[in-house]
Amino acid sequence: MRKSLYLFAGLTLLVYACGGEEQKQTVDTTDTTEQTQQTAIDFNIPSPSEQFALISKMDGQKNFGIMHDPNLADKYGTSAQKALNFGVYTADVAYLTSYNETNKYLTYFGKLEKLGNDIGVAQVFGKELGELAKKWDGNADSLFRLSDETYNKTFQRLIEIDKGNELSLMLVGGWVESMYLMIGTSKGYGKSPKLEQAIADQKLVAENLMEFLVSYQDNEDVASYTSAISGILDIYNTMDCSSSETKVENANGKLNFSGGEQCKMTEKCFNDLKARISELRNKITATN
Repeated sequence: MRKSLYLFAGLTLLVYACGGEEQKQTVDTTDTTEQTQQTAIDFNIPSPSEQFALISKMDGQKNFGIMHDPNLADKYGTSAQKALNFGVYTADVAYLTSYNETNKYLTYFGKLEKLGNDIGVAQVFGKELGELAKKWDGNADSLFRLSDETYNKTFQRLIEIDKGNELSLMLVGGWVESMYLMIGTSKGYGKSPKLEQAIADQKLVAENLMEFLVSYQDNEDVASYTSAISGILDIYNTMDCSSSETKVENANGKLNFSGGEQCKMTEKCFNDLKARISELRNKITATN
């Protein structure tokens, strides 16, 4: 049986500025909806919007010049290329909205709509994206919220309609682009310590992504990118890590987790990640 993917907003990663400080995780237990009551939450892969909500408030420097060119969306010929770059453009939209650059949003929206139709997920994404366009009032906070709701609602539906291969590639494209933008937002190793720690914390996201991809190894493209993510995890494993006892506290209906593995970015790991992510991102966005 292929595993389900549950994404929910109650899980928030609180990333601290210094690598030596404790990393905490908060889960809101007061939500009694059916989704949060699920006991089979196999993976947590935060949406790009969730990622950049934190990143935009850190010590990096926004860099719109490294975003993927929306005009290239029309040049992708295979379904794998289209699914991967659907994920890429999703991350780009999240990056724009996190920095309140909503004037460029509709350009990317049109490309997402086209790619969604081309890869056969229009029955899910087409309607949701259309609602986003209708409801959008030019406010970045509104767009951010709607985008995140769309992400969480539709990805589970893609599994239900047997579009797990496409979803897998969308997740890969979205995560790789998110990493590319994070690294490109950094001022350089040692100059953006908060952002460096956020990049270090992406190791957990990459591990969760890997576990999800394993369920779709019968697809050649998914298998190829699973191997690529595995290579990135090998780089992550060179970080300076230590472990401590995991503690759980219940504070007013919220479970606070602290301890566990804590990792600090090293200069070699940062540079190796930068090179590998750039290489993989270039492969994903190539039009030939």
